[in-house]
Amino acid sequence: MTSEVKEVKIGNLAGSDFPGRINRRLSLIFGILFLTVLLVGGVSLYLARAISLGAEAIRWESQQIDVADRIHSTIHHFLSALQRAKLLGRAIPDGEREAYLQDLIALLELERYHERRREKEVVLGIRNLISELKAFARKVPELTPRELEALADAEVRVQGFAHLLSAAHRTKMDERLGENALRMQLIVGLYAGFALVGTVLVMGASFLFHRTLAQPLRSLAQAASEIAEGNLHKKVPVTSKDEIGQLSHAFNLMTGRLREHEQRLRGLATLEERERIAQELHDSLAQEIALLHLKIMEADQALTNSGPLEAREILKEMRKIADGAYEDVRQAIFGLRTMVSKGLGLIPTLTEYLHDFSELRKIPVDFKIDGAEVIRFSPQVEVQLIRIIHEALTNVFKHAQATRGEVKIERDGGLAKVTIEDGGKGFIINDVMRNGLHFGLQTMRERAEGVGGRLAIETAPGMGTKVIVYLPFQEGDYETHSSAPGR
Repeated sequence: MTSEVKEVKIGNLAGSDFPGRINRRLSLIFGILFLTVLLVGGVSLYLARAISLGAEAIRWESQQIDVADRIHSTIHHFLSALQRAKLLGRAIPDGEREAYLQDLIALLELERYHERRREKEVVLGIRNLISELKAFARKVPELTPRELEALADAEVRVQGFAHLLSAAHRTKMDERLGENALRMQLIVGLYAGFALVGTVLVMGASFLFHRTLAQPLRSLAQAASEIAEGNLHKKVPVTSKDEIGQLSHAFNLMTGRLREHEQRLRGLATLEERERIAQELHDSLAQEIALLHLKIMEADQALTNSGPLEAREILKEMRKIADGAYEDVRQAIFGLRTMVSKGLGLIPTLTEYLHDFSELRKIPVDFKIDGAEVIRFSPQVEVQLIRIIHEALTNVFKHAQATRGEVKIERDGGLAKVTIEDGGKGFIINDVMRNGLHFGLQTMRERAEGVGGRLAIETAPGMGTKVIVYLPFQEGDYETHSSAPGR
């Protein structure tokens, strides 16, 4: 209950200490980008619409220039018809006259540029001129010299009117073209500015993300790799008050908890090892010392009652018992000192251990690794595997009466299969269980099951013994040694 409350408090504290939110930062950045794109797009659409309207205005001005040219051409043809009719001495037919006049009226209706006073005066002048030509057309044969001069003057006036209208429309066209060119420059400048601002924003966002996301996550990944290698003292710096900082803080809390659990497990392993050593001492050394104590009492009685000869025989037995106890102590110390070297790894450590065992016990032990797959164990599995092999070989030395042994590591599906085999006398498992001599076998089984494995024993009288251990393993690089140190 206390631990749960403590965890809750730590979680709340972490939340209050890290008020920042990455999503707010991302929302702000993407919001700025969205508003910038929206602004640039809106202004661009407005300018594009203005350019389109300007193009329409330019087309309209061009049409008005064409209308002015057609008015000039129609009046010119009408004047030519009047002069030709005067020379021929005949009147212009009513239909032809009305056609010219209708064309001129229609063209004047198309000429809608009446906003400015100057253009209004020009159009009004053209209308007056048309009225004069209409009056001249009714009395062509009877035109006086003065009226003929007025016709000649009308030709000059219509040229002036046409020129004024065309010039006004061309001025407007030039203005529209200039406005469109300016709008196009604004669009180009706007997009150039947008590209520059976008580049700055992207570079800033990239730097910000690298500093606040990528770099801390890379540090976390590197720290996780080091923790996987066993460095539980690794910590990562807390560089921000957002979720990444909270994750770094939680990561540091996790490493602290892992160190606490590791120390707790070491304490439990120490207690377990003490219990095992106590049982071994009770089963071997304590019994031998008790027997030695009895022999000392017998020797004392023999010296008192039977004489030196019987006492000497008892002393020989005592020496054998003492030698056996000494060997047991040496074997226990030898087993306790055998640990996996971080510099060498499991395979070289086992190679060295089996070589020393072969030299000390005079029982050659071959060491084989079969299969191309590389096998790697976790540190906890390595420690328990060393202990199991030590216990099995101790039984070989004490009970099997074997002349050779073999340790073999191979892959069996998703597990590693470790076989410790001897060519000794073997035994009946049920008899060992009934006689209470199963403590070593039970210890090996508990060690294998404690790291997620299992243990099996195959033996029969006269057939030797196989201790088969199935253990979980990890994929990884490993330097294998298939040498036989006992050879």
